[in-house]
Amino acid sequence: MITDRQLRILNAIVEDYVDLDQPVGSKTLIERHHLGVSTATIRNEMKVLEDKQLISKAHTSSGRMPSELGFRYYVDNLLEETSHHQQSKTQRLKSLLVENNFNIASALSEFARELSVASQYTTLVMRPDHSEDIIDNIHLVRASSYLVIMIVVFKSGHVEHLHLTSKMKLTSEQLTKIANFVTAKCSEWNHSQFEFDLNSFADSLTEKEFIKEMINTIQIHIDDQSNGIYMGGKVKLINALNESNVSSIQPILQYIESNRVTQLLDTANASPINVKIGHEIDPIMSDIAIVTSEYHINSQLKGKIAVIGPTAMHYQNVIQLLNAIW
Repeated sequence: MITDRQLRILNAIVEDYVDLDQPVGSKTLIERHHLGVSTATIRNEMKVLEDKQLISKAHTSSGRMPSELGFRYYVDNLLEETSHHQQSKTQRLKSLLVENNFNIASALSEFARELSVASQYTTLVMRPDHSEDIIDNIHLVRASSYLVIMIVVFKSGHVEHLHLTSKMKLTSEQLTKIANFVTAKCSEWNHSQFEFDLNSFADSLTEKEFIKEMINTIQIHIDDQSNGIYMGGKVKLINALNESNVSSIQPILQYIESNRVTQLLDTANASPINVKIGHEIDPIMSDIAIVTSEYHINSQLKGKIAVIGPTAMHYQNVIQLLNAIW
């Protein structure tokens, strides 16, 4: 634990270090903050913070910089403060879905770009888990003798177009009958297994096999799509790194493009905002921070957002941005 005055000084060091991108000395703190104490008192308190490993002394100057532990202490205090504040929520994603004719891939890509511009950092938006969405309707349209387009309409408004093949030519009447049968069964489906009894569909084996292919195609597509990640502003991450941490670029980009970032988003706790810093993300990581949150398409369908930047991130701005998203 540290005193209130030490916390104010730590907060000032973190914020000045982020703004100025250089170690912070007692004179800078006096000039930029109304701390109400002398430079000698600030130096003494900085020594205490250094002993607690919350800040470290730069080799080339008398200034101090936050350690990974110092950033963690600062962020925890910031999250505690913001948890008590009510903030109005925006539903920008719903507008983007309408603007993109409910094409969720296009809407999420644009959402990721907008969040990157607003935060000034690289942003990842993870596609929602459509196994939690409810299928509202299915239509089957014959494209050629053996090729059928399956149009799957979800309660969220999201629409998928999937291709199916049939060993035998199915008439338009057969396709309509199959589509109506499967649509009627949607409410009975276990979304994690997509299984239901075909005994009540007492028609040809070909039609039953086609229905099984429909279910399998939907399941595979939902599993694949639910792992999709949309990125905005990758170049911002590279620009944020400097000659002292340029060696971090490769492992960070590898991490973003691997399954590990998906796992990180999946395992984020139930708090509205989660922040991972440096080695908390991965043992090989340093000089990087990831702030995660949720977005909602409706009360059931939701996904994850991650804002990625340097450990010297403008955390307050990012947290306020993500807190405003519903």
